[in-house]
Amino acid sequence: MSSECALRLKESDYDFAILHPALRRLFGASDLYNYGYWRDADGGRVTTLPEAAARLVQLHVETDPGRGNTRRVLDVGCGLGACTGMFAAAYPDAEITGVNYSARQIAHAERYHGGPRINFRQMDATALDFPDQSVDCIHAVEAAMHFNPRRRFFEEARRVLVPGGRLILTDVLARRPTTFIPAANNESTISDYARTLVETGLQPIDISDVLADTAAPFAKAMHDNAMHAYGRAIEEDVSGYLLVHAVNPG
Repeated sequence: MSSECALRLKESDYDFAILHPALRRLFGASDLYNYGYWRDADGGRVTTLPEAAARLVQLHVETDPGRGNTRRVLDVGCGLGACTGMFAAAYPDAEITGVNYSARQIAHAERYHGGPRINFRQMDATALDFPDQSVDCIHAVEAAMHFNPRRRFFEEARRVLVPGGRLILTDVLARRPTTFIPAANNESTISDYARTLVETGLQPIDISDVLADTAAPFAKAMHDNAMHAYGRAIEEDVSGYLLVHAVNPG
């Protein structure tokens, strides 16, 4: 691994981002960290960041057509564990495992969001320590753009999903590599993204660009809270925000 890649993947960098006091205040007690989906179930506008962040996780659940017959779910890139808890509520008969690169975040998740059907494991998303064809559904909430490379995560998802198993993603397209988006993740269009899924053995079912209801209002929220550098970075670097449903064709 090059020194540049190593720098981008340090746990402390991700911990600094997700645990930054200013952002923790904005997300409140939610323990979530994402751009949010700023539309409610009826299409109306969502007005607060905690509500939008929770709505994004709900959108993941709504995108999964097979949640009524699910026994094992992975939440890859689970952050502080709140989204994993939300998935557990949405899949009442399933075991839920949250996976994260950061030991500090996993410790927080275990303390505040663990439960009888919920467990957390520190793990690299590009080397999932699960048996072949052992998982019904994988969610990755606004995380796969960080995985180095994202393609390898897709290969691992294909391996661990049962035939017909679902991969549900929200993911970011960038105009150029950034501190947290490696150069290897160079898919710049929906067509590029779909091609990578197919090349790794997954079948895209639907890919939608929901930038106008995710990254764009989040950037505005950053400006509204005097975090102008963060808001400008999103506006300058993020070219697309994808909601993805793919399956392992078996």
